[in-house]
Amino acid sequence: MKRTYTDRDMIRILNQELVIPDKVDQGMQDAYRKLGIERKGTVSFARKRRMWHILAAAAVLAAGSSVAVVAANKFLSANLVTQEDSVAYKLVIDRDQAAHEIEVTPTYMPAGYELGADNTPFGGKWHNEETGGTISFRTMNAAELDTLIRLGETDDLTSGMTEKDLEEEIEINGTKAALFLLGKDYVDSENERMDVMLFNEEDGYLVQLFNSSALSKSEILKIAKGLDIKVLDSTVPYKTEEEIQTLLAQKKDADEQFQDMLAPEILADNNFFSIGTELEIPYKVDKYGTKLNDYRFTVNSIEIKDSLPLSEFAKENYYDHDGELAAWLNEDGTLKAHERYKYTYDSNGNQSGEPTVDTVDSKFVVVDMKLKNNNEVNQFGDEVMVCPSVKYLDTDGDTMTRSYTADFQYRSANEDYHLQTDGFPIYFDKISNTEGIDRMKGFHIVSLQPGEELEYTLVYVVDEDRLDDAYLQFYSGEGQGCESETGNEYVYVKIEQ
Repeated sequence: MKRTYTDRDMIRILNQELVIPDKVDQGMQDAYRKLGIERKGTVSFARKRRMWHILAAAAVLAAGSSVAVVAANKFLSANLVTQEDSVAYKLVIDRDQAAHEIEVTPTYMPAGYELGADNTPFGGKWHNEETGGTISFRTMNAAELDTLIRLGETDDLTSGMTEKDLEEEIEINGTKAALFLLGKDYVDSENERMDVMLFNEEDGYLVQLFNSSALSKSEILKIAKGLDIKVLDSTVPYKTEEEIQTLLAQKKDADEQFQDMLAPEILADNNFFSIGTELEIPYKVDKYGTKLNDYRFTVNSIEIKDSLPLSEFAKENYYDHDGELAAWLNEDGTLKAHERYKYTYDSNGNQSGEPTVDTVDSKFVVVDMKLKNNNEVNQFGDEVMVCPSVKYLDTDGDTMTRSYTADFQYRSANEDYHLQTDGFPIYFDKISNTEGIDRMKGFHIVSLQPGEELEYTLVYVVDEDRLDDAYLQFYSGEGQGCESETGNEYVYVKIEQ
């Protein structure tokens, strides 16, 4: 039977992706915004990958004002330069030759791998439902490679890789190929990162094979050797010098904004609410004369528990009791310890060194809440998400700060551990969408008419050693066209009994 993927499944799987194209990443950020989840920057969690792409300064990137000399009869020159702490391609393109579009089709794929449909998290990728293995391909024609060169971004092709990750350089069907062995994404997974880069210097293109599976090296090479790569008649124009300079200027601006964003944000007193206090977040009228819907949340109580008896917390109210929670419960109902990666980042947002692996214990956090629809008329529909998300803040004396690097400091090191996905609750006792896919997709959503109130219970899972820094984060809607009168994009209630 084919598996049906929920929005939550898709968020979880997309978070684990190895390569996130710009357009897909922007769509993900838009989806996160609608859910009130903060996610900024393209993130890759593969071993030693940079957390964010740090943009090159225009002064260093003067390429494009002259055409480099390419070896005779070569459209593309691609040479891999290895150092102890990095590997990078030195690329040169002959722009006197036309850049043709490239199409790649695998002629061999191991048993069990099927091409994912567009409406699934594996759209465009070959996925093995039983093993969880994933294989995908990306092509770059000469014009795209030329843009990469002139923007000074060729290092991004091997970002975070070192000499020890390079398994071997070989030739496959007349193309220069390099095989990179990048290790496992999870400590308990059989799937391993093994990627292949194929440069055709005669026709001027790159084909990348991205693999996360338990397939052997010989199988990966068999896939690579069986690729049907077509150079199409259609051509692609090279970017003009004016276009390149515009891109450089945009990237320089984005880099400056990103550096500002890396600085910890000091939170004011009006960012915080106490248990029992109604979270009133009134909005200013926007330029069109409209305001966001006015919903009032109150956290009535918070309890931190070791276990949750089914007599009090019914199985049907869990997001997925048998599929997600049961495997992580001890016989006495307490949570089993799990493994967790801890990452460190430098001042530029780049990952520093290898992540450490800790074994940690967790607790259940039970939150009783009330939600009030304070609208006279629902301006944007009747549906509202009932749950805040769990976020972690830094404390320095009396000063509270939120940090973007802190959002990505920890992640699960266990492949099938999903109890803390994006800070979502695992339990909600007033589910209105109770059947099939509607239940899974609308687990945290209810319809509420003007004047209506709803009292309900949510359950979260929080690692025991992070409880002191844990807060419930409520999204005010700031930045979605309407500005809150307090100027706060997020407000918080501390998790404490």
